[in-house]
Amino acid sequence: MTEKVTDAQAPMDRIRAEGIVDRINAYLSGGVSVTRICAECEGGIRAEQLEKLMSEQALRPTTFGEWFGSPRATETLIALEKWADEEDRDNERQLDDYAVTEIFRQVYGILNVAHKARSLVAITGAYGVGKTFAARRYAMDNPRRPNEPGAVWFEFPPGTKGDSGVLDAVLSALDPYGAPSGSVNAKLDRVLTLLKPGDFLIADECGLPAEKGTGLRFMAYIHERARIPIAMIGNPSFHAAVWGKRTDYDALASRTRHTSLDGNSAEDVAHFMDWLNLSGRRLKDSILAVVRQPGRDGGLRGAVTVLNELKAREMEVTAENFISIAKQYGRME
Repeated sequence: MTEKVTDAQAPMDRIRAEGIVDRINAYLSGGVSVTRICAECEGGIRAEQLEKLMSEQALRPTTFGEWFGSPRATETLIALEKWADEEDRDNERQLDDYAVTEIFRQVYGILNVAHKARSLVAITGAYGVGKTFAARRYAMDNPRRPNEPGAVWFEFPPGTKGDSGVLDAVLSALDPYGAPSGSVNAKLDRVLTLLKPGDFLIADECGLPAEKGTGLRFMAYIHERARIPIAMIGNPSFHAAVWGKRTDYDALASRTRHTSLDGNSAEDVAHFMDWLNLSGRRLKDSILAVVRQPGRDGGLRGAVTVLNELKAREMEVTAENFISIAKQYGRME
């Protein structure tokens, strides 16, 4: 009797293996951390194993067959593929299916032009309008790999302050397997060493370091020295810090091509509803009322919060139910 060979025991096909590597690299470029991938994958994948796979050391024709002939390598790739499939499902829809709103087109277009022209750009706008989603989508569509240049999206975490904090965030994006260390000058040198022609840094939540110091001035310096494009994205606090009354960011402001976005439009809501297969004038007006709320409660993110709650409560998506939940969440008065 012939023993059946399981998927994990069979040698991994090269095309399938490269596809898995591309998917995981795209997630890394979109801001997913190495720590999270290793923690959520089955089989106990270590960071050094992931780094080896993602750097494609084992995908070269001369070593592919030998390295991937081991059951452990195949098991690792299958675990990564399963993680990516689950991540796709967690987003409710596949990653290639999303609402192409006017804001999305505008942000994606600015990033595309900046990447090609190697520009230093800034995009500011209200909370929740879709800036971050478009930026992460661009990075995932044009991922940076260890052996190939590309875009990488990252955000400044809460508490980012000063020169060292800004450089730590940049270094963590460029070298997700390492830990930033050393003096400010050493970190800056490391950043310039890691960058290569064709790379593109997309920094989000720039209002956090801008409010607490002047470390963002390094972005202009990195842009000029490395000759790579950089995009800075932020909310009204970022706009006020750099293009407001403060003078310590005047040099950065003068070197940056700045686009200030309006809030989500009725057309954005129409695209959003079409993507979700929703219809009805009254429902559209209700969603638009939430989207146009000032401050942190508005934008399409506010509408998503309400719709997610309707889904959690298994309530029909009607104008009446939407308004009721929106008021409970403080999204409408």
